[in-house]
Amino acid sequence: MQAIRYINTNIHIEGIYGFAQTGRFRRYTDEIVEKYPRLQEADRKCAGARLRFRTDSPTVTVAFRLSHQYVDRGMSFYQANAAYAYVGDYSRSRYAALLSADNTYDSDTVSAAFANNGMNDITVFFPRNPTVEDITVTLEDGAVLCPPTPHKIALPFVFYGSSITEQGHTSTPLAYPSLLSRFFDAPLYNFGASGNAKGEPELAEYLGKIPKSVFFYDYDHNAPTVEHLRATHEAFFRRFRQFDPETPVIMTSRPADDGPETEERAAIVRRTCENAARNGDKNVYFVDGRTLFGDVDPAICTTDRTHPNDLGHYLMARTLAELVARSLSSVSTSG
Repeated sequence: MQAIRYINTNIHIEGIYGFAQTGRFRRYTDEIVEKYPRLQEADRKCAGARLRFRTDSPTVTVAFRLSHQYVDRGMSFYQANAAYAYVGDYSRSRYAALLSADNTYDSDTVSAAFANNGMNDITVFFPRNPTVEDITVTLEDGAVLCPPTPHKIALPFVFYGSSITEQGHTSTPLAYPSLLSRFFDAPLYNFGASGNAKGEPELAEYLGKIPKSVFFYDYDHNAPTVEHLRATHEAFFRRFRQFDPETPVIMTSRPADDGPETEERAAIVRRTCENAARNGDKNVYFVDGRTLFGDVDPAICTTDRTHPNDLGHYLMARTLAELVARSLSSVSTSG
């Protein structure tokens, strides 16, 4: 058997912006975390991150060494602390293994061995909550190790938003950002921050500078008041556009209907989009969050009337996929 650490040109870490330069499992820069200490916990989470490579090894073993494990409110222990392995083409890969600890709370390592029939892409979705300290891939002797098949869409989808965006309350890592990534075979960066993404100007600049194919803009739930959302939403978007004037932007409001305030918040998000369109921006799209579940009863789409469950995230991804396809087509046609 040959054990290989993740620091290998054929093993790709995706979903952590700047990883190739820093080698750090962190989602933000030190400067941003220093200015906004509330983002420190989110910085160390790896929502949306994936380990990818290609091999013909009949058996593959992957182990993650974690800083700690902990239960998160409203989420399964596995979603919060385990990794999930898939085999095959990225958009049609099949579930292969759950990487979890033998002794649920006491171990700092999650691992699994799984079968692989032929030369295939391997994708392992990171645990959502713990800080990842190290990763080891073990292949059978003589096995070939290659870089993963390139994504069909080269530039990533970039997400900024609340705990919903940060994979909150699903039972696996396949929340709506990761589902959209698989639907379109596109890389992604997930900058969701549970309770803490609040329209920070520095984040608008940081995210604006990341090359991307679509930007998903959703932090309604994190805005503590309607007044805060009104003061920050369009200002954030305008600053973002200073650094990225053309990428399609999909703006969504909260999916939960909490009465008159939900309507007022949706109107603020809609106004940002309408003002941009009036100023000649042809790549902005608004989605009223209350339509994201389609005609399915919202009561069975959430865990707490706020956070979508697995069904809710799947319905969100299916609804948004139509708009993503249209926005990508619009850009390619205009280009």
